[in-house]
Amino acid sequence: MTPALLTPRLLLRPLEHEDSLALADLLNRPEVARGLCTIPKPFTPLHASAMILMIRASEARGLEFVWAVENGEGDVVGQIGLRQTKPGCAQLGYAFLPEFWGQGLGREAMEAVLDWATRQTGFTALEAEAHPDNPASLHLLEKLGFVPKGAVQRFSLAQQDRIPLVSFHKSLGAPAHLAVA
Repeated sequence: MTPALLTPRLLLRPLEHEDSLALADLLNRPEVARGLCTIPKPFTPLHASAMILMIRASEARGLEFVWAVENGEGDVVGQIGLRQTKPGCAQLGYAFLPEFWGQGLGREAMEAVLDWATRQTGFTALEAEAHPDNPASLHLLEKLGFVPKGAVQRFSLAQQDRIPLVSFHKSLGAPAHLAVA
């Protein structure tokens, strides 16, 4: 199950059914949706509810961990998650409301998730992708130790076309519970 994580300014908590409206609002924002591949447009609260149910099923099997990101006022300002893509490797995905960009919240949330993943999961590597026209996201991934692997093309449900992305990779240290003495 996805645990709650607390940072100096944020609460990362498991997505709840009640987050459907906030999640739909976030993922419908054109600035956010342009770099997402698996989200249809429009993305309705019903889509969000179904997505939350699917995430819960994957969480129960330890294949996915997704957090709603709340600021100090209790507003959902983003979403961040890890989804296993192959044994030992997970895809990092994240989205934040544009009005909260540039405040360091993405970095704060991602650092908490990366620290947790290193200590508590069996993941030894993470992958991530960012739109080439999103310099803040590209820079953030590099600051967090992700290494660019090159350009890729992915089909976007929202755009109904292939979009360019930059692929990243990060090796994680051996989790404490798996470390060999």
